[in-house]
Amino acid sequence: MSASIVLPSVIQGPAYIAWGGIFIYVKDKIDVDEMLAIFNPETTMGDAGERLKSRMFKLSFTPVGMVNAGLIDAFFEAHIAPATYIGQSIFPASNFAVTIYSVAENKTYGYVQGGISKVPDLFLGPSATAYGQMELTCIGAKATAPTATNFIKQTGGTIGSLDTSFSESQIVTDIYQGVLGSLSAPYNSIGSMDGFTIKFGFKTKTIAAADVGIADIVIDAKGFNIGVEFAPSNLTEAQVDTLLEYQGASALLPGQAFADNTNSGALVLTGINSGHVFTVNALGAKSIKRIYQIGEHRYPKGALSMVNKLPVTTGAVTALFGFTA
Repeated sequence: MSASIVLPSVIQGPAYIAWGGIFIYVKDKIDVDEMLAIFNPETTMGDAGERLKSRMFKLSFTPVGMVNAGLIDAFFEAHIAPATYIGQSIFPASNFAVTIYSVAENKTYGYVQGGISKVPDLFLGPSATAYGQMELTCIGAKATAPTATNFIKQTGGTIGSLDTSFSESQIVTDIYQGVLGSLSAPYNSIGSMDGFTIKFGFKTKTIAAADVGIADIVIDAKGFNIGVEFAPSNLTEAQVDTLLEYQGASALLPGQAFADNTNSGALVLTGINSGHVFTVNALGAKSIKRIYQIGEHRYPKGALSMVNKLPVTTGAVTALFGFTA
């Protein structure tokens, strides 16, 4: 019997995601990686063969830079209300299914339970869109046996009606002015050479359960923090040194928190056209990079690093981050 050519059936096209009651459009692609934990029993006759310990799926993508309260609240909810989320499951109480809408195919694919395992960076400036790469991790449904039909993957379906929430007008690229604490000039009107990048420190901890693989994934308090990086456009070297408090009567001493120095506080970033206001609480300057060269600004991109301390009121951690439109 002669072999015949197998003709390809190419599957491709744009897609977007539904999760947590919101739709997430992406810049270019959605990568889905199957994450396996395996073991291979050893014997004197050779390895017995790889066996499954657990399985989960990781979706990696960069959201389109639409800036609205729904997306901001969903992406950064743990930093907005840390007392509620630290130590809690990354999977929402409802709307935790992750559905991929493959537009060209008119089909849906997805997973029954997903949560944010990597928070995107947030860029505020005129030269790029708002979000960095983020990740959703999907595991089997809680209190459900792997033998159930929809334990980890959804049954595929057709799209039906396409979502209509995409809005080009919400893709905000703006100029931002920073105000640090209650300081006077020039720290009440800080500019940047190429925008401000907010870094959201975020780690998770996986809870294994032998019979089902993974029981839950929770937000780990270790590594939970926030910071800001930018290249100051209107601060002299002496003014940056004042922020860093290298020396003198108010010098930052070993053992002191960077955010406890005299020139620290909330950094409030306001878009001059959009009016959007982003607030990063309890920040202090940590370090600066400098360049002495013809044709190069003294401070390169991301030169000034600011880090937080935990803002605490009556024994509870309060908001690290806030947004108003």
